[in-house]
Amino acid sequence: MAHTFVFEEFQTVPVVSLSDMTPYMQVEEGNPLNFPIPGEEFNFMRLDLSRALIRHPGNTFFVHLTDDSLAEAGYSPGDIAIVDRQVSPRHRDVIIAYLEGEFTIRRLKIVDDMPAVESDEGIEEIEPDTDFTIWGVVKDVIRV
Repeated sequence: MAHTFVFEEFQTVPVVSLSDMTPYMQVEEGNPLNFPIPGEEFNFMRLDLSRALIRHPGNTFFVHLTDDSLAEAGYSPGDIAIVDRQVSPRHRDVIIAYLEGEFTIRRLKIVDDMPAVESDEGIEEIEPDTDFTIWGVVKDVIRV
């Protein structure tokens, strides 16, 4: 089932350094959409999160997770994984893989130079005749 995510146009948002925050920066009562800024000492900018999260735009895609096989590691159904196909998978990387006819999220293990995948249920060795392809490395996750 494909999901379509609709994003609003870029909005100008306040960017506040953690060290500059004050207790007075609270949402006004009765108006949860207003972020009061006491003065003009803060910068306002257009913040494009894709520039911060996507290192290789031509080789990156998003996956809406429906698999709870790595829930104990913090990858839950409903999250959006940012997957980079240009990165070479290494031991302990979280990957999106095609495994025996299904796409899944797993942690890659290299045991005696042989690949294995780990889920909440345990480690599964990848035999030479296993239908297994790594589609990319999960670089970040957006919790929704």
